[in-house]
Amino acid sequence: MQRPDEKKRQKITATAAKLFATRPFHEVRLDDVAAAAQVGKGTLYIYFKSKEDLYRSLIHDGVMQIMEQLSQSITNDLSPGDALEKTIRLMVTFAYAHPYLFELMRAIDSFKGRESLLPARRQLIGFIEQVLRRGADQQSWTDPHPQLTAVFIPGLIRSAILYGPKDIKEKALADQILRLFRHGLQKETFR
Repeated sequence: MQRPDEKKRQKITATAAKLFATRPFHEVRLDDVAAAAQVGKGTLYIYFKSKEDLYRSLIHDGVMQIMEQLSQSITNDLSPGDALEKTIRLMVTFAYAHPYLFELMRAIDSFKGRESLLPARRQLIGFIEQVLRRGADQQSWTDPHPQLTAVFIPGLIRSAILYGPKDIKEKALADQILRLFRHGLQKETFR
């Protein structure tokens, strides 16, 4: 019996992410994934129970990777403003490094078993919310709904990656999101 190998699993997931991001879910067969990853189809079943399990794993692994980066980089010794900036810049950098993840996430709403991904998503949103609450508590900004604002940040990044101008640079995207959070759209408040 073959034993799991993390490098092989990573090769399979990287290959599957590209296939799922470029073709509808129902058109991607495990045979396609195995052939593109240059492994036997049986090898896939060492790592994943089904095509659905593979798909969920891709998204879960991506969210957990970004959580790991955020957890390692965003510390309480950073000012709230620096923590928010670093959070947004890390998430944008991650999005540019893993554009397929955002394409996969777009289709997840109609996917069976998406509920299993909710804890990882809640963890990410909760992390962002803590950064926002800390800034509000220290009066760096006001935010009557940090939980809602925390949902906006990944949504802005995802929308820009999927639907924004294709030639926008990583730094320009992060700068624009930060500008919106720091200054809003106009000098005066909406009435």
